[in-house]
Amino acid sequence: MNRRLLAALALLVLLGTAGCTTILGDDAGDPEALSADAEYDYDTDRDAFIRVNRGNYTAVYNVSAKVTGDNGTIELYRTNALTIENPLELEALQFRYANGTVVRYVDGEAVLLRSDGTQEPTDALAVETTRQRTVVELPAEEGQIAFTTPKSGKEIAVYTPVHGSYEVALPPDRDASVPLLSRTRPSNDDRAVVGDRVRLRWDNVETSVLSVRWYLDRDLWLFGGLAVVGAILGAAGIVYYYRSIRMAEKRRDEAGLDVDTGDDDREGPPPGMR
Repeated sequence: MNRRLLAALALLVLLGTAGCTTILGDDAGDPEALSADAEYDYDTDRDAFIRVNRGNYTAVYNVSAKVTGDNGTIELYRTNALTIENPLELEALQFRYANGTVVRYVDGEAVLLRSDGTQEPTDALAVETTRQRTVVELPAEEGQIAFTTPKSGKEIAVYTPVHGSYEVALPPDRDASVPLLSRTRPSNDDRAVVGDRVRLRWDNVETSVLSVRWYLDRDLWLFGGLAVVGAILGAAGIVYYYRSIRMAEKRRDEAGLDVDTGDDDREGPPPGMR
C-alpha cells in the first residue's frame, strides 16, 4: 500500500484518539456556547428535570445520583445513526451548590456568582471534550448541573447520566398519550398538565437511555378525522358489497337459474334401478 496513504490513515487514527475532539467529533465545549444565558428549573424535586423547547432542551441533574464519570466528573453523550457515541453539545452550562450558589460561564470563563451580585473567577467548573463524550469537572459531589443542548424533530433520546426520578416537560400544545402517534421508553408512570405543557414523570429510571416521541395536538385531530373518514368509507364499501350480492341473487332468480325441481329429494333409486 502507498506509504503516503498509510501515513494519512495513521494521522487520522491519532487525531481521533488523542482525547480532543477534531474532525471526528463536534467541539461540544465551545466557550461562547457555554457562556449563553438560560434559566433552569432548579427547584425540581426530581433527580432529572428536562424541559423540551422547539430547537433544544434544558436539563437539570442531581449530581449525587450520577452514574457516568469518575469521582468529581460527569460524562454526557449522544449517539448518531450508527449508534456511535459522540460528545453532547453543551450551551449555558451552570452548576448550583446545595446552598444555592451558582457557578456559570461568562465570556468563556467559569465564575462564581455571589449573592451580592459580584463575580469571582473559578476553575471549579471545567469542560473537556473527548472523541466520544463531554466530560464536566464538577465543583462538588452534591448539587445540580444544568445545561441546554440542541434537538430536532418530535423526539428526544436522553442517555441518562443520572438514575432516579425523571420528569420531562413537553413543548406547549404537544402530548404523548396516544400510542400510535407517540412513544415513551421506558413507559412513564404519571402524566400531568402544568400550564400549557404536558409533563411526563418516571418514579425510577435505571435504563441507559430514555426516549420520548410526541405529537402536536392538531395531529390528533387530523388523525381522528382520517379515522372517521376511513370508517365511513369502509362502511360504504360494506353496504355496496352487500347490495351487489343481493342484486346478483335477484338477477339469478329472475333468470330461473336457482329453480329447484325437487328431484334430489325423492326417495329410492333412480328410474330403471328399482
